[in-house]
Amino acid sequence: MARVTLVYGISDKLKELLPQADNLRTKILLTPLPPAVERRLRWEANLQKVFWGLSLAENPISKANMAKILASPPKRKLTNFEKEVLSYKKTLDYIKEEWLASPKMITPQTVLKIYNLACEPVFGSGKASFRTKRQDLAHFLNYLQTGKEHPIIQAGVAQIQIIKISPFEYANRRVARLFTYLMLYKNGFDCRDLLVLEQYYRSDVIGLKEALSSVDIQQNLTFWLEYFAKGVVVQLEKALEDIQQQKFKTDLPPSFWRLNEKQKQILQYLEDPQQKITNQQVQQMFKVSQITASRYLAKLASLGLILAHGKGRATFYTKA
Repeated sequence: MARVTLVYGISDKLKELLPQADNLRTKILLTPLPPAVERRLRWEANLQKVFWGLSLAENPISKANMAKILASPPKRKLTNFEKEVLSYKKTLDYIKEEWLASPKMITPQTVLKIYNLACEPVFGSGKASFRTKRQDLAHFLNYLQTGKEHPIIQAGVAQIQIIKISPFEYANRRVARLFTYLMLYKNGFDCRDLLVLEQYYRSDVIGLKEALSSVDIQQNLTFWLEYFAKGVVVQLEKALEDIQQQKFKTDLPPSFWRLNEKQKQILQYLEDPQQKITNQQVQQMFKVSQITASRYLAKLASLGLILAHGKGRATFYTKA
């Protein structure tokens, strides 16, 4: 089986880093923010995740152009690189919507779902290779979810194991990075959706490769986990600085961040977690056309305030 060794120790360095991460997370959660500022910071953090994550995959689209794609997806036929941008963001939305503090058990199908959302539009179905590795994944996921380790340890172990199992022909590292967020979010370590791990990986690709290769060389995960935990601390420090300084990094027009009264009413309607809304309902609520209703919903979705489910006429929306 393609299982990596699960041997590791909670070294002195990890004993230092884990409390630092917990302390930073607490500060981030307790720092008051106006809703409009938090909305923009979270949107920009998701842009950073998409940009740095796809930069690791050699996607050539600039951050500015990725921002435009996420703000207003092109109506024309998309290139594969553009599809990657929207697919990465869609996967992040799925992780937040379905797995934040979720009591559900993670299964091999969960890993396949991440691949389907993030990679299938470009690389095609991963079912054939996935079937050959399903047992390895099931064995590991069962082991992972019986432990009581710190969320950072669990997430770091999960990332390296997905890479080593390599359940798909393509994009296993991309799936592993996204699966890391799922593990953190499931354990409540979402940090207001402001943690951007991909930036840390991309800032020192040589260090990332050394940390990954150390697992095979040493047959031990400790060095990798130290690297991973350090990355969480570094990126949480950046997130806290952005919160405290309310520092914005994108150059979209101020109108992009503003909501009109009807859009605010849609959000109020969706305050009930069980509530959902369709384009037709929006038309009826405000006596507007299908195109205008679509514009209201698309704006809310682009800001990450609502999530779309289904396709075509069956599409409905819930609050993010």
